Amino acid sequence: IGIPEPAEDEVLLKVSHCGVCGSDLHAWLDHPGYEFVLPQVTFGHEVSGVVEHMGTGVTRLKVGDHAVMIAVQTAHDDNCRYCREGFPQLSTRRRVQGLSLDGGMAEYVCVKEEFLVSVPRDLPLNLASLTEPLSVADHCVVNRSSIREGSKVVVSGPGVIGAFCAITARHHGAEVLIVGTEQDEAARLSRLRKVGFASATVGPEMAPLEEQVSDFFNGEEADALVEASGASVALADSWKCVRPNGIVTAVALYGQNVDFNATQFVRKQIDLRTTYASAPSNYEHAIELLQAGVVDFDVLATVYS
Repeated sequence: IGIPEPAEDEVLLKVSHCGVCGSDLHAWLDHPGYEFVLPQVTFGHEVSGVVEHMGTGVTRLKVGDHAVMIAVQTAHDDNCRYCREGFPQLSTRRRVQGLSLDGGMAEYVCVKEEFLVSVPRDLPLNLASLTEPLSVADHCVVNRSSIREGSKVVVSGPGVIGAFCAITARHHGAEVLIVGTEQDEAARLSRLRKVGFASATVGPEMAPLEEQVSDFFNGEEADALVEASGASVALADSWKCVRPNGIVTAVALYGQNVDFNATQFVRKQIDLRTTYASAPSNYEHAIELLQAGVVDFDVLATVYS
């Protein structure tokens, strides 16, 4: 096909690494909620790379700079309330590069300069490719979950987003328990234990999760639960593990409607919140976390040629 030519306001990025997101799998399988995805599109929105070339209107970046791509893209507009409030990813004008237009599962990708974040040269590009999912975790934990030093936190779902929510919460001083199933043991829970996390396993042969949570927190319930598994029952039963006046934050996407007993949430006055994607400021925070060494790439990531 050839190397794409950047428009006036675009940068040609030579891709170093590109993550495979759960959204890519949902889109590939044509699941409900992904009707907006182009019939023919290059996937990939967790991208790190090196500036190869640029349009004449580009002023902030130069050839040789390292950068990561903002996935959920909304052109800044001072008249847009979501831009003004710092949540451009909530605008109806948003698009997702890698789903709505060609992304980074290619040798080169063109990206508007506005949607590139500079990466320090001393941050390896394989690690930098984790910026996007880590930014999602930062938005979830910092902006939407009121998790702070000393918080008792349960993370339901040990996938990439769940793992990064746990890492971010721990970085902010929380005590974290990660929950998965027996199927998660080999590839996920075992790796997370290697980087210092405690885990609990749900299943028919296991003690009820609320008992495992109570044992871990010395008889107390969690202050906050982050639901990252996408399992409807996990969100529906989350109230059982959270103390009165606690918080449940859903960061996962769900393949079916969630049927839950709202009265149980009301009686415990539990806040049920949601969190979506991330803002440019979260990308900056994620890069700071990566520079601080909070993510062990060799243990947590699997690399494909």
